[in-house]
Amino acid sequence: MKARVAEEHKTNYVIWDKDKEFLATVRGAFFTEQTFPKVGDYVEYTELTDGKAVIEEVLPRTTAVVRKSAHTGEPQTIVANVDTIFIVMGLDDDFNLNRLERYLLLAEQSNVRSVVVLNKADKVQDAGDYIKKVKDVAGSSLVFAVSAKTGDGMEKLFTQIQNDETVVLLGSSGAGKSTITNWLLQADKQSVRGVREDDSRGRHTTTSRQMFELPSGGYLIDTPGMRELGLIDGSDEDENTVFELIEELSTQCQFRNCDHEKSKGCAVLKAIESNELTERQLQNYHKLKRERQFEESKNDPELAYQERKRKRELHKGYDKFIKQKKFQRDL
Repeated sequence: MKARVAEEHKTNYVIWDKDKEFLATVRGAFFTEQTFPKVGDYVEYTELTDGKAVIEEVLPRTTAVVRKSAHTGEPQTIVANVDTIFIVMGLDDDFNLNRLERYLLLAEQSNVRSVVVLNKADKVQDAGDYIKKVKDVAGSSLVFAVSAKTGDGMEKLFTQIQNDETVVLLGSSGAGKSTITNWLLQADKQSVRGVREDDSRGRHTTTSRQMFELPSGGYLIDTPGMRELGLIDGSDEDENTVFELIEELSTQCQFRNCDHEKSKGCAVLKAIESNELTERQLQNYHKLKRERQFEESKNDPELAYQERKRKRELHKGYDKFIKQKKFQRDL
């Protein structure tokens, strides 16, 4: 008999066969031979007693959203047989174009259509600037600014879900995936918690992947927020390509110690003016270079000393700034 995996837990699964629901486990052969089921999978099962079942086989997948495991580095399937990914990003401190590009690349690698959902539009006066920034990197993906809290713009999402299709919500903790799920279901199925005020990070309200049948037709999969989004291929190469391009351009700068920020005769800044590079790529380059220098300093005493010296200078400058601010307040 055929069913679909609606929930995945550590030791068991919830599967649906039309109007019947079972709590299922897998045959022992899965531990040595087969691919374990994921939410969205179609499976063959054997019915037992008391609403229980055993999954015998995972049927071929039409699509699979796969990332690199943060722990093992091995490919890890997130969900299967989905038609569209809703990439959810909050218009607060969660807004991050670099992370968005990684989600877009994940969708492209998975051969799944993506839609960008900019949630928490009620947090900003005008979402138009955010939409423009996102469209610059989103390619052909549609972009919607919504507020799941107030319901503003949410009806547009229904137009992106056909009766027989499955949509998965992906995004950071605190982006509002559970609130969006509840709105689309028109019911409080998922618990919702606030975010930390200092960084808008969520508290992992959703702890497991779960599929719901929408009253308007179609299926929706809610997922826990992902702190790490490792891509199977492409991203590291792209990052290294940009890094190498800027390093090559650096040899053409007028001064050897050019900081590529305001230095006269900077070839990198000229490349930005000619649209050969973007500001964000340069920012990523500076960040990546700092990270590489830090890693190298761990095994090099001289570099380690220079890194400690740099941090001391930063702390001195910060302490001086704080003292000045305190002095101004006391006046």
